[in-house]
Amino acid sequence: MKPVGWMLCLAGLTASWLGAVPLPPPGAVRFEQKIGQRLPLEATFTDSEGKSCRLGDFFQGRPVVLFFGYARCPQLCSVVADGTVAAVQQLRPSVGRDLEVVSISIDPTESRAEAAARRRQFIDWYHRPGTDDGWHYLTGAATAIRTVADAAGFHFVYDLRTRLYAHPSGFIVVTPDGTVSRYFLGANFPATDLAAAVERARRGETGATVYELLLICCRGDWIGGRYGPLIWRALWISVTLTVAGLAGGIGWMLRAERRSARPKLMEGRS
Repeated sequence: MKPVGWMLCLAGLTASWLGAVPLPPPGAVRFEQKIGQRLPLEATFTDSEGKSCRLGDFFQGRPVVLFFGYARCPQLCSVVADGTVAAVQQLRPSVGRDLEVVSISIDPTESRAEAAARRRQFIDWYHRPGTDDGWHYLTGAATAIRTVADAAGFHFVYDLRTRLYAHPSGFIVVTPDGTVSRYFLGANFPATDLAAAVERARRGETGATVYELLLICCRGDWIGGRYGPLIWRALWISVTLTVAGLAGGIGWMLRAERRSARPKLMEGRS
């Protein structure tokens, strides 16, 4: 391949990598920590069996692990759900007896079949007998979803170009009366921290805010939070230096090849 071809190839790879993540508007996608905020328990949804219900129906004297996502999410939702279930699985308290797990779909077009399938996945991952009644997957109208999401500080946007949702990752622990007690951000959740948070929520207490490094799902993982721009700049510089290093290496090899070809050319002329 000619040098120009190599450079165009490298430029194309770099552009595709850097352009793989469409940037949402600044601040539009984030997990705002609203410790002490009371959730709208009167909000109406539909459960995985197609029955109408209120969010408050799942706050019956037990703490609640609440997270948002949607069944058609191609990337981060499954990672967050898997991490959430894995952390809950390591707790001594059992779902359905000591705490409830509620997942709310942010996609108002999600079907009952999709909701039921996702709930069954969570139950299968948890794999603890006799706990099915503690797992809930809710779908609903856009207004109900936004009302609860805004109260929980879960800010997301819909991308018309990709037809996907850009959203932050993590979940919240809520007290039995519907008060936000603790946030868990990212995709990896220490079980010891979750156990302490669940116990604190059970007592009706709230915790402190946590480190604001977020993963944002939208055709890839965008890093947000307080240090997000710095991390992204470092990644950008790293990719640029890598491309420059590759281009320099290719140029050096081409020059070396020309030098080695000159003696042979002179010998042929003589």
